[in-house]
Amino acid sequence: MHDFLHDETGSVSVEYALCVMGAALLGGVLIAILISDQVSAALTKIIIDALSP
Repeated sequence: MHDFLHDETGSVSVEYALCVMGAALLGGVLIAILISDQVSAALTKIIIDALSP
């Protein structure tokens, strides 16, 4: 009989899918943070201060 508990068929595909989903989630969180008003204002101030003589 085939031992289903030790069958690793498809495990690489599942690991790849989990990594892709994790990266997409992290990207979504970073985008949500960066488009918030407070972070946007802080980044704008940093850029303006850096470009000011």
